[in-house]
Amino acid sequence: MRHYFLTILLILNLLTIIVGCGSDSEEKSVVIEQGDIFGTVIDKETGLPIKDASVQIDGKTSQTDDKGKYTIRSVPTSDSLKIVVTATDYAEYNNSLSLKQELLSYDIALIPNKSPFVPVIAILDSLSKDIGSLDEKKIPDIQSHFSKDYVAGNDDATIFGIFAGVIPPNYDEIPKTMKNICNKYTKLEFKFENPDVKIEGDNALVLMRIAIKAQTKAPDPKDWDIVADGKIIFKKQDNDWKMIFWGLIQFVKFEEKPL
Repeated sequence: MRHYFLTILLILNLLTIIVGCGSDSEEKSVVIEQGDIFGTVIDKETGLPIKDASVQIDGKTSQTDDKGKYTIRSVPTSDSLKIVVTATDYAEYNNSLSLKQELLSYDIALIPNKSPFVPVIAILDSLSKDIGSLDEKKIPDIQSHFSKDYVAGNDDATIFGIFAGVIPPNYDEIPKTMKNICNKYTKLEFKFENPDVKIEGDNALVLMRIAIKAQTKAPDPKDWDIVADGKIIFKKQDNDWKMIFWGLIQFVKFEEKPL
């Protein structure tokens, strides 16, 4: 009988240890509040590293070394960090990035000021800022970058963008589309990211990623987070680059959250 009770006690003690270990070993979620961002800054045309480029993220700045490398430490995690990169004889680089981990590798390619790509990139930057301003006074400036021969693509993704009122179907519809954008949103970030420009004679093909963060007005307020791959074709007319085609290739991300 004594052995029986000893066996029971041993089993109870073993269960206590197992339960105790289980509660102590439960995984706790780790919240990452800061991370380090590092990478290399290169010349987009030659692929060579750029020395002494200034990389600024969230108010913190780093200079690239002889190999074009930079590191910025203790950056607060965020879905939208602004990065600005400048270097002598190169066009300024502006973009946004997401940091959700302790280490993030982020390389940047700068375009030389003498590159034929610069005027095209400047137009995309101007369009991005003017569309995002939600200022109807900017509509003439926006339309000035389009050719009168401009048309949008007829693929499914582009048609959806036209139906949603964010891509003008043709030149004459540009003012109406832009007014719709100004009236529909309370805030809007509209960015052409990582443009890849190819120029042949008087034509320029640009492949890029379009990132849109927006908030619609009442009575149906929502937060929108949209990312899509797109294509724009420019044509040089009277020494000025004009947009003659705009199409979406595919949606990478499409999220809506009611407010």
